Amino acid sequence: MKNYIISLILFCSYTNFAQKIEGRITYIASTKKALDNIDNKEKNNFKIKNDIDEIYKKAKDVEVILNFNNLLSEYYVIDKLVIDDYEKINITHIMAGSEKKYYTSNSFSGYNNNTFDCYLLDECFLIENILPKWELMQETKTIQGFECYRAVLKNQKSGNINLEAWYAPKIPYQYGVMNYFGLPGIILELNKNTFKITAIKIELNPVENIIIDKPKEVKQLTQKEFKTLTRKAMPDFYKKQ
Repeated sequence: MKNYIISLILFCSYTNFAQKIEGRITYIASTKKALDNIDNKEKNNFKIKNDIDEIYKKAKDVEVILNFNNLLSEYYVIDKLVIDDYEKINITHIMAGSEKKYYTSNSFSGYNNNTFDCYLLDECFLIENILPKWELMQETKTIQGFECYRAVLKNQKSGNINLEAWYAPKIPYQYGVMNYFGLPGIILELNKNTFKITAIKIELNPVENIIIDKPKEVKQLTQKEFKTLTRKAMPDFYKKQ
């Protein structure tokens, strides 16, 4: 039933936008978190009782780009991450995707999303991401002139809302930010705890064509396969988990 509703919304949206749409969306990612929100167990595990508050106080907003056409989307953070100076590390940059790129492909068989990661294991991989199990809600609000609908992801055990997204059916692609995709319209805002990404500029059908080159000669892995590789490469890290 849920898939039927999504398909119906997409059909209506495509009717309104018969032409192919391509464009670029600029987002701002921000993070706010106080020391009081971290429980004692978490603080003890990471041994940063006095540092964790400073990390979030120093967090700075970063710009994020989503380029898209009728076949593919590409998501990435504009700013480069400083990794050689602890004092300059920006937690917002890390939470927004860091040096990774995210590609969502649109084909007759549906949408699929991959993370392009060259950072973690000193080798480039395309990691397949799983389609989130969205719950569509009735609430609406306007973002950058587009009517958006709310969707949430819930914890399967507790039923609590883990994440909230706002998508625009008038831009009828199932693209999104990072590995969050699969809604009947592009995601224009994402809220996860104290982390937020929101669209600040939407350019549809610009003069220049949107060209996206998804990496081809790269090893493709499932989430499980990638996790197995990282466990082998960093056994000491996973022993602490």
